[in-house]
This record gives sequence, structure tokens and C-alpha cells, in this order.
Amino acid sequence: MKQKTVTVPPEVATVLGKSAVQGNAIILPPGQLARPLYDAVNKVLTAMGGKWNRKAGGHLFAQDPRAILEEALGTGKALNRQQTLQFFQTPEDLGDRMVELAGIRAVDLALEPEAGQGRLVKPMLARGAEVVAVEIDPVNADVLSRIGGIEVHQDDFLEWANRERRRFDKVVMNPPFTGNQDIRHVMAAFGLLREGGRMVAIMSEHGFIGQERECRDFRNWLSDNNAEVEQLPAGTFAKSGTGVPVRLITARKAASMRQAAE
Repeated sequence: MKQKTVTVPPEVATVLGKSAVQGNAIILPPGQLARPLYDAVNKVLTAMGGKWNRKAGGHLFAQDPRAILEEALGTGKALNRQQTLQFFQTPEDLGDRMVELAGIRAVDLALEPEAGQGRLVKPMLARGAEVVAVEIDPVNADVLSRIGGIEVHQDDFLEWANRERRRFDKVVMNPPFTGNQDIRHVMAAFGLLREGGRMVAIMSEHGFIGQERECRDFRNWLSDNNAEVEQLPAGTFAKSGTGVPVRLITARKAASMRQAAE
């Protein structure tokens, strides 16, 4: 996983150096910052994994942010977690709809690859499914483990999928997009479905218009499997930090002759 960083400008470093850490939150120094300076500070904190939280009175992180704050101040660069992990959380209303499209039931063994912090896990749990979550980032994996009631694997999904021998009733997923990763992750996840199982996945626009062989083969695969494809509205992931156009696919693995007869 290639790491991407964000530069911490001197004026931003000055503000962060005067900030306080309270629990898992970074609290900016008292006084109102000029808007351009606040935007620059917010950009760095967001890239580091923080999110403004009114109740906390600062930018809230999944874990104690002291180490990443010290690294940013010491090196003038911070790991851009969103870009490195391609971690753009599924909007809650979309997550609920995806789980509904998947037809999650209490008897299902359900999988969420690249589970992030559980935006898709939670509605699957709410429907009573037995949920397995795979997440490459240890910070996010720790957040998932605290949800409770799910099986969490901190691992690269493609490597995990290659080892996994179980077959799942349902897969609901929001994979990383860059470099056709979404195509590879969706294909690997589909391979873990049992016969008659159903997958619902968010994908970037590129796989549907790209001319490289991987994209063409993917479009043929969609057609061969009678997958349903829906263009999602522009700005669907704007609040999550990306404006990439996305589509929603629903695909079902062909049932065996015995299942079809039941």
C-alpha cells in the first residue's frame, strides 16, 4: 500500500503546536482563526483522519492522535489516511439502501471487505446477519472490533480472500477505487459468494468507461452475470471527501440446478 502524505505548512504547524489533545480529540487554540488559515488547518487534520465534532469541541480521531500530531510537527508532513487507504465512508442512507438491496436476512453469513469503521457492517448487524469484516488499516480494525458481534480480520482483502475457504450468502462493499482496485476487489469478493448469493458494491465510473483490457473484461463480466448497474447522483460522496462519480452494482451468483428447483 503506497503511502501518500500531505504537507504541513509553517502557519498550520504553528496552530497545531499550540493545540491541545483531549482524549481522542485535537482542540485548536482559543480564538477564531482567519478563514483561509482555518481551512488549511482543517485540510491537514482531515487528511490525518480527524473529523470536526461539535460535542468534543475539536477534531475527533479514532484513536489517541498524539503520535501522528508529533510526527506531523516533527517532519512537516502527515500521512494522508484518506488517500492512502482510499477511505471514503459510505453515506449512512446509501449504506442502508445497499443492505436492503442485498436482501440481508438473519440467517445470512455476510461479508464486508474493506470495512472501514463499519458504515455497512452496522445495518447488516441490525438485520441479524452473522457478519465478517476485513480491514487493512489497524486503526479502523480496532474501531470495528469495538462494535461487537462481528468477526474482524485486519488484513489485505485480496490476500485474505485468496486464503478464505468459506462461502458467503451476501457481500456488501465499498472498495478502494484507484488503479482499478475496485474491479479486482469486486471480482475477488464475488468469488467468495455461494451459489445463489448476492453482492452489492459501489464502484468508480472508470471501470465502465475505461478502455484498458481490465475494464473491458469487467464490463463483459457484468453482462455475462446480468448485473444491475445504477448511476448514483453527482456528489454522493462529497461529504466523505471525494467527488469521484460512482455507480452501484448488484450481482447474483448463478444458483445450482437444485437451488433453482427449490
